[in-house]
Amino acid sequence: MTLVNIHRKKAPAWFESADFGIFIHWGLYSVPAFAPAPLKSKHPTQFQHWQTQPYAEWYCNSMMFPDGPTGRYHQEHYGAKPYSDFAKDFQKTASQVDVNAWADAFKAAHAKYVVVVTKHHDGFVMYDTQVKNRRKPGYNLKFDFVGQLAKAVRARGMRFGVYYSSLLDWTFKHQRIQNAATFLLNSDHSQEYRDYVWGQWHELIERYHPDILWSDIGYPQDERLPQLFADYYKAVPEGMVNDRWGDYPGWMRHQALFPLFNLGADYVTWKQRRHPKIGPAQYYDYRTLEYQTTWTGATDYYEITRGMDYSFGYNQAAQPENFVTAQQVRNMVDAARPKRGRLLLNVGPKADGSLPDPQMKVLRDLSKKPL
Repeated sequence: MTLVNIHRKKAPAWFESADFGIFIHWGLYSVPAFAPAPLKSKHPTQFQHWQTQPYAEWYCNSMMFPDGPTGRYHQEHYGAKPYSDFAKDFQKTASQVDVNAWADAFKAAHAKYVVVVTKHHDGFVMYDTQVKNRRKPGYNLKFDFVGQLAKAVRARGMRFGVYYSSLLDWTFKHQRIQNAATFLLNSDHSQEYRDYVWGQWHELIERYHPDILWSDIGYPQDERLPQLFADYYKAVPEGMVNDRWGDYPGWMRHQALFPLFNLGADYVTWKQRRHPKIGPAQYYDYRTLEYQTTWTGATDYYEITRGMDYSFGYNQAAQPENFVTAQQVRNMVDAARPKRGRLLLNVGPKADGSLPDPQMKVLRDLSKKPL
C-alpha cells in the first residue's frame, strides 16, 4: 500500500491565490426545490434539527418525516410519489443547462475556482458514469455534464474541482437520519459500496483531472484510501484535497451504542456553541468550515463554504431577506484572506439549469468591482 502525506505546508501557487470560488449544488432535489426556514429555537433537539433540515438538497431524507414541513409539502404536492421518480423529470430538463452562461457569470463575479457536486447523498450521479450502480441502474445523467462544465470553467481561466458524497449514498442504504448516530454511523460499509466509491472517484480523476477532490461527510472504511490519494497526486500533481475523509471505527456502528453516541454529540454541540472549533482530521490539504467563519486552525489552509441563503440546493421557499449581499461576501473574503482562507460560495440552479434571480443578483453585484 502506498503511503502518502497529504497535509500540505505549502500549497500550489494557484490555490494560494484562489481566495474566492463557486460551489454548485444541482440535482434531483432541484425539482421539488423546497426546505423550511431554520428553526428559531437556539437549542433544538437532534430530532427537531433533522425534521426541519433547511438544506433543500436533503429533501430525500426530510420528506421521510411525515409530520415535518418537508414531509407535509411532499404529500400536498406529490402525494405518494417516491423521491427517485424525480429522476425522470430532472433528466428531461437537465439537458437545457447552459454551462457557458454559468461560467461567464462566475468569471465576471471574480471567482478563481469552481467545485461541482457530482453525486450527493441521494446517490444520483451527475454525469454519464460507466461505474454501474446495481441497486439503481441508470440513476444518472445521460450526458457528460461534468465534462462540459469543466471545459467551460477552464476556458475562462478558473480551476475546476469535484464534490462527491463518499460516505452517504441512499441508493445503497437509507434509514431515516434523525440524530447524530444515524447520520454518522449508519452508512454502508459493504465491499460492494467500497468498490463503487473507489471506482467513481477514480473515474472522476481519470476523466476530469480535477484540481480539487472535495469529499463530503466521510469515507467508508477502506485500507485502499491512501492509494486513492497517491493515484490522484500522480495524475494531478498540483491537486488539493479537502478534509472530509474520516470515519468512525466499526465497533461504534452497533445500534446498541447509538444512544451513547447521541449523548456525546449533544455535549459536543453544547461545547461548540461556547467555543467553536474544528475537529481533527487525518487526511487533508485544507480544512472546511460550513456556515461559520471562526477559524481556529492556526496556519492550516481553510475554506469557508456556504449557500447564498440557508440552503445549498435551490429552495423556492427562500425569502429575499435570507440572502447574503455582495458586500457581505467581500467582507468574508477580506477576513479570510490574510489567514490562508478562502470562500466557496454556493449557487443552487433550478431544475432546468437556470440560476435563480436572487442568486444572479449577488453574482452581478460582485462583478461590479474586484474582490
